[in-house]
Amino acid sequence: MPYPKGISTIDTTSLTRNEARKLRRLELKKYQAYEVIAKFEGTSLDQLFSPEPTRYLCLTNLCFGGVGGVTTEQVPKIFNTFDGLTGTRLTHGKPYSFALFNSTASASYAREFLHNKPCELLSGKVLFIEYVNLMCQSFMKQIKDSNEVTIPGLILLEEFVPVELEKSILQELYSNTAWIPVQDRSVLHFGYSFNYDSNEVGLPSLQFPPYVNSLLEKLKKLYPFISNMEQLTIQHYPIGIGIPPHVDSHSSFGSIVLAFSLESPVIMEFKNLQTGVVINIDLPERSLMILKDEARYAWSHAIRARKSDLLEDGRVRERNQRVSLTLRTVNPERICHCKWPDLCDHNIVHLKKDS
Repeated sequence: MPYPKGISTIDTTSLTRNEARKLRRLELKKYQAYEVIAKFEGTSLDQLFSPEPTRYLCLTNLCFGGVGGVTTEQVPKIFNTFDGLTGTRLTHGKPYSFALFNSTASASYAREFLHNKPCELLSGKVLFIEYVNLMCQSFMKQIKDSNEVTIPGLILLEEFVPVELEKSILQELYSNTAWIPVQDRSVLHFGYSFNYDSNEVGLPSLQFPPYVNSLLEKLKKLYPFISNMEQLTIQHYPIGIGIPPHVDSHSSFGSIVLAFSLESPVIMEFKNLQTGVVINIDLPERSLMILKDEARYAWSHAIRARKSDLLEDGRVRERNQRVSLTLRTVNPERICHCKWPDLCDHNIVHLKKDS
């Protein structure tokens, strides 16, 4: 099984014969560890591991319990000395574990210090550590806290937009002179315009920018159920500006909403319109959020107008200006057939007319 591009191997040049032999044995152990994970997950290594740094590390040869396994106390001790550690995940019955950091820089530093090196806390065992591919949903489901409250139908893909692509998108957008002021923010419309007064789709507008089409192609490879998006709204949020609680129009738009976040992370507040439950979702920079089913129709979402966000760990994170790209399909009938008729704006309009 060949290593995917970017997965490091051990260089045996300029070594003595004995040193080279030891390192080749070590390389074989690493290969076997990776092969076990690939077979266990039923996929290829390049689907599991990322050649580029991410915030999450996969400890490929550290498992919980069993022969040669580690305890719940050992893994945190290995990483507690590194800044930015937010947690560890010991998987049950699987041959790997995870270490989670608050930045790629912190994760990179820890990996550089520990990868392919003996660990004193584990009696000299050499650790094999790789960056988690954020598109690997099997890994991401395990990384997310099992006690974390989730919203049915909400999918969050972190670091979906590459760094260099984000830079080029922002450069292109900030040089655009066609921004339309809407309250305290500015918008651009593509595919179709949107009337904020009537909350309805307007006339056909400009074609999607090429970078949007490339992102959609990438997304459809992961989620074939994503249909061809027809309407794009790009919004620029100055520091401190938010959006009021709302649900994207049922009758104007289709069943899936995509939202890319660029330049700055932000806390988005979701509220269940039937139960009143409120859940805050942290949208990282360069992330993609998919809303479908219940998350699309039965939860409102909002961004509070403030200059900073209080995170779950007690830290206060200052906001920067932010750009969002929201994509939707257009509902040509202007009639919604969702499973939440009591919450549907089309039905509400008719109720008002009949009353």
